[in-house]
Amino acid sequence: METTERAVTRLTSTHTEHTDAGPVEWPPLIEWLNTSITEVVKRGGAGSGGTGLPLDFEALRLLERIKRETAWMREALYMQRSTVALTASIRETWTRANELRRSGDVPDDQWERITEGIEDWVASIVAEQDQRANLMELTVPCPACGTRWVLEEQDGAEKRRSAVRIEYAEGRAPVASCHAAECEKLWVGWEQLALLGITLNANQDREVLAACGINIPGMNLT
Repeated sequence: METTERAVTRLTSTHTEHTDAGPVEWPPLIEWLNTSITEVVKRGGAGSGGTGLPLDFEALRLLERIKRETAWMREALYMQRSTVALTASIRETWTRANELRRSGDVPDDQWERITEGIEDWVASIVAEQDQRANLMELTVPCPACGTRWVLEEQDGAEKRRSAVRIEYAEGRAPVASCHAAECEKLWVGWEQLALLGITLNANQDREVLAACGINIPGMNLT
């Protein structure tokens, strides 16, 4: 199991995650969790009320639990109620816990509750990540409407994002969609995604497609 110090770094700072594809820079897990609550996944998606901003209620409950438990830790460590962002509050709390531990003012049972609680936050956020679809953004124009980029509001500012995005997860068929308001074209499942690849003149692996039961004449296969 990773150390609590590493858990705090992952929760509160940009950090490096080591994956099968190599090292990847990752935002603070608290920031990822907060963003995931109102992330635009699909306009009009479940829970959005038609606003295009679906709520991830599991992520919301997890974030609220972390806030409550951070407040409990601060109270137990004789700290004032936090007036800063959650990431800063967690770092402050961990620094204070270490100071009091070194001076002998934090008993073993309380120290264990703090360290195990922080490490559990990381494990819970990682589990939440694993349940969410991965997102791939294409940098080519949508073959249906020709739109390459769209502007979306994020953190009070407009951000440019790819119009065509693919959502995929283990054990689930992929879905590609165009996020241009005038288009909203969908490609659902492996076969339609392969057809999208043909339209975009993308190389596609014959063996991988065959394993998925896809064999479309005229494919640009490798």
